[in-house]
Amino acid sequence: MAGRSRSEQIEIIRGTRLFAGLTKRQLNAVAKTCSERSYATGDVLVKQLDYGQKMLALVSGRARVVRDGRTVGSVEAGEVVGEMSLIDGLPCSATVVAQTPIEAIILYRTAFLDLLATVPTLTRRLLLAQTARVRELDKRAAACG
Repeated sequence: MAGRSRSEQIEIIRGTRLFAGLTKRQLNAVAKTCSERSYATGDVLVKQLDYGQKMLALVSGRARVVRDGRTVGSVEAGEVVGEMSLIDGLPCSATVVAQTPIEAIILYRTAFLDLLATVPTLTRRLLLAQTARVRELDKRAAACG
């Protein structure tokens, strides 16, 4: 998956809900710290109870989300996995397994912590994105209850 230009990486990162509110300069700072990787069908992107050391923004493909051995959802291009553990340093809450070949942009925790210090708006954006996610989950739980 090598060979994407910085502007292509920025557009991919901008397309994720997590980074959508950042300026081009801030997105450039994020893109500078990211790497890219391809995953084959069946590969584990993140594993439940492992300490999260990375966040992945899916560029293409689809993966299933498994918690305690049970499939609880799926993620696809434009979505992010591993961000909660990246933020709080706690173990991953689910395993994410590639259902199709996946291309992803990866942000490692050490680079992420450096970014928080140099891109203050990122902290606010993360809070807003996580709040939106909690509200969405709350809505789903209320509909099931």
